[in-house]
This record gives sequence, C-alpha cells and structure tokens, in this order.
Amino acid sequence: MATMVIGSKTGIFQLNKTLWKCRTELGSDVVIDVEDFSFFLHKFPLMNASPVLRKLIGKNSHEQHNLCNFTLHDIPGGPHSFEHAVKFCYGEKFELTSSNVVPILCAAYYLDMNEDYMAGNLISQAENFLSNKVLSNWKESITALLSCEPVFNFAEKIDVVSKCLDSLACKVTYGKLSNSPTKPSWNGIVHADAAPLKLEGSDLNWWHDDVSSLSLPLFKRLIGLLGAKGHDPENISSAVIYYWNKVHPGLVLDSTGVYVDDLRILLEEMVALLPVQKGVTQTKTLLSMLSTSLMYNASTACIESLEKRIGAQLDESTLEDLLVPNLQGPNQPSSSKKNESKYDMDCIQRIIEQFVEENLNVTKTTSNLQDDENPMEAQAQELGKVAAVAKLVDEYLMKISTEAHLEFRQFQSLASAIPASARSSNDDLYYAIDIYLQYHAALSEQQKEQLCQLVDMRKLSRDACRHVALNEKLPLRVVVKVLFIELIHLKSSLGEQEAEALIGTELRGEIETETETEIDNGRRREMLWQRLKLHRNYETLKKLIKKLEKAKEARKNWSISFCKNMESVRIFKMLPASRGQQDAA
Repeated sequence: MATMVIGSKTGIFQLNKTLWKCRTELGSDVVIDVEDFSFFLHKFPLMNASPVLRKLIGKNSHEQHNLCNFTLHDIPGGPHSFEHAVKFCYGEKFELTSSNVVPILCAAYYLDMNEDYMAGNLISQAENFLSNKVLSNWKESITALLSCEPVFNFAEKIDVVSKCLDSLACKVTYGKLSNSPTKPSWNGIVHADAAPLKLEGSDLNWWHDDVSSLSLPLFKRLIGLLGAKGHDPENISSAVIYYWNKVHPGLVLDSTGVYVDDLRILLEEMVALLPVQKGVTQTKTLLSMLSTSLMYNASTACIESLEKRIGAQLDESTLEDLLVPNLQGPNQPSSSKKNESKYDMDCIQRIIEQFVEENLNVTKTTSNLQDDENPMEAQAQELGKVAAVAKLVDEYLMKISTEAHLEFRQFQSLASAIPASARSSNDDLYYAIDIYLQYHAALSEQQKEQLCQLVDMRKLSRDACRHVALNEKLPLRVVVKVLFIELIHLKSSLGEQEAEALIGTELRGEIETETETEIDNGRRREMLWQRLKLHRNYETLKKLIKKLEKAKEARKNWSISFCKNMESVRIFKMLPASRGQQDAA
C-alpha cells in the first residue's frame, strides 16, 4: 500500500478514553468537541493552519475566560479525520494512505487548510499524494474510492469521487499497470494518444471482481463512464452480470420478506445497466434474470426490457432456455390458473411476438445494409433466423402441450404467434396439436378445427399425412382435406398428361386402341395393367370420400384403405419408363 509520511515530531498527543490531550508544559486554552471526543489543544498552532478554526476560536474566546470551548459539527471523517488535521497543525508524524487520504482531504477542505493561507498546507499535500501515488495505481484507486463512502457527500463536493471513478475507467480501457509508459495526469486520466490494450478471453475480465466491491451508486457511475468511453459492450455486460451474481445471493429473504425490495431494486438497476446492443448478453442469462424479475414483481419497464432483449436474439436460444419456471414470489396471489402451470407461458409468448416484430420483416432489415454487404446473404441469414425460431416454437409447443392447465386460447395464441410463412414444414406443429388434443380430450369439435386450421396441410410430410389419415382425434373435415391434397400431389408428381390418362375416362379407350404388337410386349402390358389398377384406386378413393362424409364411424378403415392405395402410386412411380419414353430418350 502506498504511504506518505507527514510531520516529524512524536509523542505530542495522548488519548485517554475519549479525551485527546497534548503532552506539553503549556496548559490547553481551547477545547474542541467532535462527536463523543474532546480535544484539549492550543490556539496558536490551530489558528496558524486553518482560517476556519481561527474564526471559531475568535468567536468563542472571552476575556474573562482563559479556556475557549466550541463544537465542530459535521466535520467529514469525524474525530479520526480531525485528529490527523490537528497532528498536521502540531507537526506530529502520521501517514497518509490510500484508505485515509480521502477523509483527511475532506477534513482539510472543511477546515479550509489551503495553500493561500499557509504554504505546504494539508490540502496540497493530500492532493499531491492522491494524484501521484494513489490514482496512478489500480488497487490504490479502488481502496480510495471505497474510502469515499463514509464521506461521500463531501467527497463528491470536492470532486474526489469523480477523479477516482475516471481513473478506474481509464485503467479498464487502457490497462491497469501503474508503471504504464504513458503517465497519467493528476486525476489519473491517461492522455488521448494512449492506445487501449488488446486483451483476449478471461484477460478482459481482470477488473470485474475488484469493482464488485463498490456500492451500487458507484458501480453504476463507473459503468456509465465505461460506456461513454466506448468500452467493449460485451465486457461491460459481463461486469454487470458478475456484480449481480456476486451481490444478489447475499440478499437472503427472512420470514418477513424484508429484503424483497432490495433485491428488486438491485435487479432493476442491473437490467438498466446492461448494454442495449444485441447479442452482448447471453440469452440464458437474460432469461434467468427474467425469471427473477417475474418472481419478485419487478417493474413493467424492467420486464419489458428483458423480454425485448431476449426477443431480439431468440434464434440463439434452446428449448431448455424457454422453459421459464412459473415461480411464485412473496406477496403474490396463488389462486389463478396461471400460478398452477409449471411454466410461465405468457412471457414466452411476448418474447416470441417481440422476435416476430423485429425480425420477420426481412426487407426492412436488409434496406439499411452497408455498401459492402450482400443483400442476398443478409436476407438468407434473416430467413434462417426466422426458420430456426419457428422450429424452436414448435418444439416448445410439443413440450408444454401436456400441461393440464394450458388453456385452449393460450395454446392457440402461442401456435399462431409465428406466421405460417415462417414454417418450411408443419410436421412439428401438427404433432404438438395432436399431443394437446390427446391431453385435452374435452375440447369441442369447433375448437379442434380451429387448431387444425393453423396447420398448412400442404407442408406436411408423407409420414405426417399418413398420421393425419389414421388420427381419430381429428375432425372428419380435416382428414378429407388432407386426402384431397394427396390426390393433388399425385397429379402433380405424375405430370398433367399422365394424370389425365390415369384418372380420366379415356383410360380404357387407350387400352382398347393398343395394337396387338404393343400388347404382346410384356413390359407395355404390365404398365397398362398398373395404370388400370391406379384408375380403379382413384375411383375407389372418390367413393370412399363420399361414404366418409356420411359415416364418420367408418373413417379409420377407410384411412387404412387410402394408405394401401397410395402404395400403388409409389409402385407406379418406380416402374421403368414406357417404350415410347425410352425411344425418345
């Protein structure tokens, strides 16, 4: 620890409980009370160094009384600081250190012990030590700033707090070494020509633990200075999270909940300090803070800020991240259905909506590109993010669909939060709805149809379509719709002319006009036979659909028949090309 010795005399004062007395032959002619301590002193050395003491002594001296007595009110640092000021007046030896220089300097300013009144006075010597020995070193600066707490208002008044904070901010930006080749000025500020140190990895976080010992007001001001100096926002975010993780576990709730307000205030302040840039704070960390803010009834602004940050980078999240527990904090009612749910789904829906609002309009995002950026690449990246979130939301729906307290409107709202255009496949969405129907059998037919309307049947895989055809939980109209879509796919996959020959009335005529030579050809005959089977399958499907519209109870057997018929389609598609097609090739 840096020190500076002031004075040379020893043994002048002695302390007896709360009484300070001089060991001199001359009796004391002034008694100064500071809080519970009384200082028995002499007028001359005090009046010689401090105009404030000179004025007070003159005011309280009386001709008929040799002893002058008065009280010093509100001297910063109290009796301990005044003791050092008195020792300075008498030339008594004492040490300035990084832990006492600020209170002593405040007391010196209070007593107006300036250079104009006496050369080499206490203010100039304390300031010289502070600037040259303390603020030039990281650890000493931290110690000095911590010592400002008991005398904060006065230290703020004489600008010591700002000097300490600015010194720390510069050292974070340019490096903490006290023997830096660029010497700081009197207040610890490094000159502008000094380049920031290029550190990597954990080296960037060297200062986090030290500043976590600061009070919240001082920490906030330091973070503000770092932001103003353009320090790396990701590193600032790490420091804020480190401070939060170190301080908030100490705010343990007792049976009366006395620390609830302290924890809530701390959380709100930490969220406000986080840099606004996207991606500088991990989504998992933001979601953890969101859970705490929901539990302890943080302000609406705090919750909205977290949800907005999470929504902006939702594509970086995982399913586990979204499973925000529905925690019940102190003084919260527990009667609502929301409190009975395992997960907090309301906040997740707001986060999803936030993501959609900020990221779905790709043209708006790509219109502000820099000259060297490729619009196509940027658009592809944005579309990739939207697709990733759509898949994540569908996985989330499958996870929560088993919740007994998940109401129809909430599930429907969550499922529709992502626009249909964002999903390249609707399989996961369909399976999520299927699970929800399984665990919520009391839904009406109308509600089931409303959920199924969210699924774009054209974006279902063949396996998913087969599942729909056999799914007894679905409304009949939905199954019929899927089957018609399958027929359209069949027509599209075979080609327009091939499909017309397959499903039209001209098929038999085509068979009858085949020449004897062609019929004798085994391959051609086999192909025509398969075409005839497919035509019969198609006719059968149409008849079955009509029956299903009249008899819902026959749906399952019909669906199985449909699936078998579709096997014939695949057989036909795997057959070799006709002789005419081969000749054309």
